[in-house]
Amino acid sequence: MLRIDGQTKLTGIIGYPLRYTLSPVLHNAAFQHLSLNWCYVPLPVERPFLHQALEGIKALNFVGINVTMPYKEEVIPFLDEITSYARIVGAVNTIHVKGHRLIGYNTDGRGFLASLQKDAKFDPEGKNILIVGAGGAARSIAVSLALAGAGYIAIVNRTLRRAHSLGQLLQENFPSCEVEAMDFEADLSYVFLKAEVVINATPVGMGPRSGELPFPVELLKPKHLVCDLIYKPRETLLLKLAKEKGARTLGGLGMLLHQGAAAFEIWTNLEPPIAVMRKALEEALEEDRHGEG
Repeated sequence: MLRIDGQTKLTGIIGYPLRYTLSPVLHNAAFQHLSLNWCYVPLPVERPFLHQALEGIKALNFVGINVTMPYKEEVIPFLDEITSYARIVGAVNTIHVKGHRLIGYNTDGRGFLASLQKDAKFDPEGKNILIVGAGGAARSIAVSLALAGAGYIAIVNRTLRRAHSLGQLLQENFPSCEVEAMDFEADLSYVFLKAEVVINATPVGMGPRSGELPFPVELLKPKHLVCDLIYKPRETLLLKLAKEKGARTLGGLGMLLHQGAAAFEIWTNLEPPIAVMRKALEEALEEDRHGEG
């Protein structure tokens, strides 16, 4: 069991609400495995108190925190420094408290890229990518894929304005990457035929929308690697139907794992115990699944 005393180093996650976060499971398993006197706690923060909460983590000697919805963009004005990657993306999901300075990072894209390369054994360099969605997660992933040398990125989003905004961000920062932006009113058959990887970066397929699809699965081909950022359920309806069409699939657990591992490394300067963290996540999800049943 984790020991808590006057020497315990504190980390945590802020967001609102925080009923379903698995980050404490992920990090506390790593701390325990490495016999670190550290602890990770969920910190639900309502919007009017966001600035005070960030000042509070300095006053309470936290080492760092993760940031989740809806504050990944809103925290930025209250930070002392942010990395160039987080600045391009326009969102922060990890804060390191260093000498009472708040330094912002974004490990979401790094987490997805690590999962893509390690779990799916896919190198995006020179490849054609299709991202469905244009929110914060899509922005992080798109920037990471462009940094990794993707040759072509198409953005499909319900709102054309947001798709164009993300497309413009990519074109300004990565001129060698071909970019297209469109909404669902466009003829999508062309971009699906061109794409080698199709990524669902929307919430369609989780929670009350678990029976819905983010796009017509008739557009999928056996050549596709279909990725879904959702990790609960482990296999979304999209991934199930993609498998039935002969496509390879990649769920969201790996991204959750690797973005958390990157935050762990930032805070501790230690190699994260990936296998231990993965096992803890899988066990927690299995417990949830049985609880729901």
